[in-house]
Amino acid sequence: MPNQAPDFEPYRAQVLAWFRRRVRDPEEAEDLCQDTYARLVERAGALRDPSKVRPYLFRTARNVLINSLRRRHIVGSVDSRGEPVDPDSLAAPGFDDPEAHTRAAELRERVAGLLDTLPSEQRTAFELGVMQRLLYAEIARSTGWSLAKVKVNVFRARKRLIAGLREYRSDASAPATPRVERER
Repeated sequence: MPNQAPDFEPYRAQVLAWFRRRVRDPEEAEDLCQDTYARLVERAGALRDPSKVRPYLFRTARNVLINSLRRRHIVGSVDSRGEPVDPDSLAAPGFDDPEAHTRAAELRERVAGLLDTLPSEQRTAFELGVMQRLLYAEIARSTGWSLAKVKVNVFRARKRLIAGLREYRSDASAPATPRVERER
């Protein structure tokens, strides 16, 4: 039995508003919103936890927007030989390498696991501020927190995630740079 796509409708207005803040053309925003929904349906099996529909949607929306902007920039471009560039011929670097693909999947799983360990306020602040790229002032308004609380929660979440991802750094064997104390 194929996986059923999560319900998009409760989030449709939010996703559409997110696109409208980022593109000038309302029709383009609608198209991008539809593309996001299509990807959600297409990749229903990738979403293991139905409670994570919203973050998954906004991450997908961000990727759809980036792809759209790249395609727009590339269409009409020419390569070094003066030949037109076909946007469909471009692939993400390293994704034809199975090891890179496996490592990226492991990293995504690790980040998802680390996000689940964060205190709820830190996780919320990180997801809204970093993953969805909302302005801190917007987060403060929507959560009722002070701007300072939003900043502190995002900072602490980043710090914990970075600590949890040390093993994925390419220079993980190198000692951490000593902290230099400022003179008072």
